[in-house]
Amino acid sequence: MEDVLSDIFRRIELKSCVYFKRDFWSPWAMEISNVNIAQFHVVIRGRCVLETAEQSLDGAPGDVFLLPRGGAHVLADRQGRTPVSGMAVMQSFEGDAPLFADGDVASQLICGHYDYRNDITHPLLEQLPAVVHIRSFETMAPGMVSSVLPMLVSELNGGRPGASSVVEKLAEVLLVQVLRLYLAEQKAPDGFLAALTDARLMKAIQLIHTDTSGALGLSALAQAAGMSRSSFAAHFKSVTGLSPHGYLVHWRMVHACELLRVNRLPLAEVADRIGYESEISFSRAFKRTLDVTPAEYRRAAS
Repeated sequence: MEDVLSDIFRRIELKSCVYFKRDFWSPWAMEISNVNIAQFHVVIRGRCVLETAEQSLDGAPGDVFLLPRGGAHVLADRQGRTPVSGMAVMQSFEGDAPLFADGDVASQLICGHYDYRNDITHPLLEQLPAVVHIRSFETMAPGMVSSVLPMLVSELNGGRPGASSVVEKLAEVLLVQVLRLYLAEQKAPDGFLAALTDARLMKAIQLIHTDTSGALGLSALAQAAGMSRSSFAAHFKSVTGLSPHGYLVHWRMVHACELLRVNRLPLAEVADRIGYESEISFSRAFKRTLDVTPAEYRRAAS
């Protein structure tokens, strides 16, 4: 049985892209504009600072910065630098005069992004902070640094057959480890990510993910969790920020989008596959969730 986090990543079609592993010689600074994809930066050697409008974070070797929603930010060797646009920096790497190729002290970074469907989001990504900073010197991070990052650097250096595919997969493994470490660091974890480590909630969430066509109500979900209806509903809401019914509907709409866009099934069959008794009730729920009708969504997707 596929675990819930893997199922989420598969349904939202998570894909990684590594831009580069590069030395930046001080003084240097680049500004990354706001985009609707998750971005990440790994400090391999030296130090850097990541600045947003709200905060400034110092990065040391082995640190990972994850921006789940890709907000605007600046990467630099220190605060106060005047940044060059990230696009200009990337374009300079293709010519004979790459930016930040000379200086006194070098910082080596791996930068990239995680792409996923933007037609319907998942609360796991929406509930994460604007910047997740995993520090290499903290208790659980060295295990990650000593395993995935050296392999990632080796593949980026080696130029061996299949390296691009291996790098993409390792970057996805890195994301999972970052999420695990972020959750472990929280003193009082909450949000959907925290629910994945709650044994009782996981049984109900697993049922939602596996029984897409079942008539799942509050009683069935509470029974799966081994709790009373009222206790389960309150606990689910307090941890995830969602009602059990709200998440059930949301996840089924994620599945419906895939059936409409990829499988292109008739609306009546889509409704049946995700647990709705009629095409009308399905269409109403779809419209409430995505603000378009299933027919409009399918036309736009095509």
